[in-house]
Amino acid sequence: MRIYLPLAAPDRPVLERAGTRIALEPGRTAWAVTAEARTGRPGVDEEDLEYDALQDAVHIALSTGASSSRALVIAADVPDSAVAGAAEDGGAFGVSLCEETSARIASFHVTELDAAAAEDDDTDPALLWFDATEGRAALDYLGGASAG
Repeated sequence: MRIYLPLAAPDRPVLERAGTRIALEPGRTAWAVTAEARTGRPGVDEEDLEYDALQDAVHIALSTGASSSRALVIAADVPDSAVAGAAEDGGAFGVSLCEETSARIASFHVTELDAAAAEDDDTDPALLWFDATEGRAALDYLGGASAG
């Protein structure tokens, strides 16, 4: 299952060394398109559901950082068995990891705007895409000068 994870402090070393797998602890909140999310949105294209799950993770990441910070979300794949039901306050796509697992990183997504500028914009935050091997570049962009 593809999950979306806002960057957390333990994730940074993996990105800095361009690792392609990340260790995840039980209880970590993520966002994903679950069977329940699909059932609740009949007729919605899978790509649209994935976009919505990613944007939910981005909005959480923006809301928990400084107003001058961009957000970074990791897209990763985990076994379906590692994902439990809905996470509290996770919205329609929020899930919780129910077991320790190693996730395969698929890509990184960094907001073009910082949190304050994204808040002033009435559209979904625009994201820059980084390949799974470009963790260091994604971190570099995350730490770049404020845009907007």
